[in-house]
Amino acid sequence: MHLRPSAKGLLAALALFAMAGALTADAKGGTLTCVGLYSETDAGYVSYRLPAKAWVVVKVGDVIPAAAEVRVNVDRDWVEFIRTGAPAAVYEIDGPESGETIKKVADILKEKPRAVVFPKGSAKAPDAKFKDKLVVVQYLGRQIYFNADGDSSDIRYGSTLDAKGTVSIIGINNTLKLMNANEAVTTIIGPLKFGVEKVLTNQSLYKFLNVQK
Repeated sequence: MHLRPSAKGLLAALALFAMAGALTADAKGGTLTCVGLYSETDAGYVSYRLPAKAWVVVKVGDVIPAAAEVRVNVDRDWVEFIRTGAPAAVYEIDGPESGETIKKVADILKEKPRAVVFPKGSAKAPDAKFKDKLVVVQYLGRQIYFNADGDSSDIRYGSTLDAKGTVSIIGINNTLKLMNANEAVTTIIGPLKFGVEKVLTNQSLYKFLNVQK
């Protein structure tokens, strides 16, 4: 069947609208950004893939496409994501006791996130709510926080660390990014054990300590 020029133009326009609609839907679907990751192996057991594509190892800072799915298949491994551009809510996926956990990005974003709070201050006007505290804005590898009473907990995205506490970074090249009440970020690379107060007072910890201004 032959189409008149006007009909062809109409079909072309409809095709363009359909394509634009698909792109808009994908944008509305949102992407995920990896802000925290712990894996007991180097084999890439936290990974993601697009439809009909191979699995790709997830790295801290990666942006996971809206059409992708995420896989965790080692017990005790975990990964944390935020909706890209929305740092106040975090989604966590833990490794299963057996088999593997696979979730689509769209389904992850439908889950109820864990709310986190970060300082909103400056050098001239520090956030009073975070006086003598640091907040975790990114991490790679397992990090342990010991409070003043000696109780320990795994450090996660958004964890608040008090000045009287101590941090242990486990593993070579494991990293931890901490924000103070001024919104200044300190990046520390392990292995290292240090008092939170030393970071707050800009004391030298280790040659890999980098205070960003």
